[in-house]
Amino acid sequence: MKKALILLTSIAFFGLTQAQVDRSVQPQPGPAPVINFGTPQEHQFKNGLTLMVVENHKLPQVSVSLKVDNPLYVEGEKAGMSGLLSSMMGKGSKNIPKDDFDEEVDFMGASLSVSSGSAYASSLKRYFPRVFEMMADATLNPNFLPTEFQKEVDKTLEGLKASEKDVKTAARRVEDLLSYGKDHPYGEFTSEESVKRVSIEDLEKLYQKTFHPQETYITIVGDIDFETAKKLTKKHFGKWAKGTVTSSSIPKPENVSQTQIAFVEMPNAVQSEVSVVNTANLDRNNPDYYALTIANQILGGGGEARLFLNLREDKGYTYGSYSRFSINHKTKSRMRAFAAVRNAVTDSAVVELLNEIERMSKEMVTEEELKLVKEKYAGSLIRSMEDPENIANFAYNTKTQNLPPNFYNNLLKNMQKVTIEDISNVSKKYFDPSSMRVVVTGKGSDILTPLENITFNGQKLKVLYYDKYGNPTERPEFSKPLPEGITAKSVMDGYVEAIGGRTKLEGVMTKSTISEASMQGMTIQVSNRQTAKKQMRVEVSMMGNVMQKMVINASKGYNEMQGQKMELKGKEFENALKDAALFPELEIDPDQISLKGIVDVDGKEAYEIQWSENKTIFYAVDDFLKIKMVETMEMQGQIQSSATSFGNYKTVEGISFPHSVQQNMGPQKVDFQVKSIILNEPMEDSLFE
Repeated sequence: MKKALILLTSIAFFGLTQAQVDRSVQPQPGPAPVINFGTPQEHQFKNGLTLMVVENHKLPQVSVSLKVDNPLYVEGEKAGMSGLLSSMMGKGSKNIPKDDFDEEVDFMGASLSVSSGSAYASSLKRYFPRVFEMMADATLNPNFLPTEFQKEVDKTLEGLKASEKDVKTAARRVEDLLSYGKDHPYGEFTSEESVKRVSIEDLEKLYQKTFHPQETYITIVGDIDFETAKKLTKKHFGKWAKGTVTSSSIPKPENVSQTQIAFVEMPNAVQSEVSVVNTANLDRNNPDYYALTIANQILGGGGEARLFLNLREDKGYTYGSYSRFSINHKTKSRMRAFAAVRNAVTDSAVVELLNEIERMSKEMVTEEELKLVKEKYAGSLIRSMEDPENIANFAYNTKTQNLPPNFYNNLLKNMQKVTIEDISNVSKKYFDPSSMRVVVTGKGSDILTPLENITFNGQKLKVLYYDKYGNPTERPEFSKPLPEGITAKSVMDGYVEAIGGRTKLEGVMTKSTISEASMQGMTIQVSNRQTAKKQMRVEVSMMGNVMQKMVINASKGYNEMQGQKMELKGKEFENALKDAALFPELEIDPDQISLKGIVDVDGKEAYEIQWSENKTIFYAVDDFLKIKMVETMEMQGQIQSSATSFGNYKTVEGISFPHSVQQNMGPQKVDFQVKSIILNEPMEDSLFE
């Protein structure tokens, strides 16, 4: 009874307070949350090393960050040295072998990493003195073993080889080079030739050149008092001798004087990488920093930003479009707006990116946009305070960038002060399309002609041509002359003959294929059963469970995922029925396909045949084997591209089938290996109902 009375009283009180609220009046926003990441206590040792400590006794954990604030330097003909040095650091020390080192860190449940200019460690308070000692040992006494060096060189070369045809890698490389210049630290890139020039002695010299206490900042965050931290640091780093800090002049990045397009030919690209870039003199001490940070969030900071809403939600060109302003106090900062888009809409995406950038400087943003971004930024900043590594970065930035001591404590308050007028002013200053370079990396045979016909603000944009290493080139040629007598039909006939001949293929009544791939440590198995009556049953299994199923027969079909069955209708069913053919090349009407020419596909000459508006298949010139298929499709309201590569052909009962199949959908790449192919196995019609 007492509980009931309390409940009734609470309801009555709530109703009274509700009645007193005038909901026709929008409540006034409260004050911005107060941010306090803690003011570090500092001490500088005689050797110049700076210690900063932020005490936080809520949890029995301590972390330490070591950073060397070196001047920027160019590696030149030995580009890649710093990467190799990073990979060599942290492999134990001269005092502790690598395996023993790693085992002890694991035993303590700690984390410890060392690179060419930094180190980080974190552990429970009880283990921290030992973890700190091990970090100091690995940093001050690196063990450059010749065997480990050769392993890292081989791994680096293998990685470079694996990324040779990667479109994103090529795009970022050329974007950096064009933004900063080849003689700038941010413009140079690692190559096979530069890595092979590096010796273990080069790494030792680089270490001696770049590791000096007077340029080093150690930040300790967590359950430790200042005096204890100071004693630990003096014990393990106090005898570190000063070195000579050398600086070199680096070129000043220059923007273009008029909007232009830099085109990078990548014939294997299934979609285009598009970036709009420029640089600016801007750091965190600049009064424009706060307004520009908010402006960039409105332009391309996330799913609610203008670029995303335009290029993905409205147009369906891409998975997502964003912009980033990379702040740098040692050289110019860089703005980059970007998207990966379908080939067919590459020129349209370029125009939309430029339009949105220009709109920032020509139109006032709305109060709603400003409010949303401020709220999102506040939440992000507050969450970042939970990470000790972020707190260490705040302390490091404050010290090395000559920021006011309360810069981060006041950051949110200063962001909240930004007005619509402030956004307009910085946008006019930093978002000027006429000083921006558009870098497009993709398949020129599909996208270059439309790019060359883009007009923006009444002017046709100039197009310059580059290879994937940023070297200027002439306009690329995409299709070689076709040999006399070669047609779409002759290519189909050549393929049919190459894999076994028409008689053999027409003798196949059923085909059963089992393929497997590994994804995130799990094995995916695909079972595909087909008949000559255009029946198909595909089951995708993981850990013995069927995750997805598609069933097709001559009159109907469906997809099933997690128990949800969706009937295939219209064009979707028609396309699925075509895919159900055992050998589509046997049945295709030559008048329905077109031979586009001879192109390069992953270093191999191939006939490019357009099967439909949404499908292109490539057949090798030397043996007519099918080597690649590119398709576009609509998924969840978005148009997406996928590429399937075929290789490792093996003969089964006199017919050649690819036994390696790589599927590429957006950022996902999955390599399937065919485990078995069985021909003319009896199959009941009930399998395909």
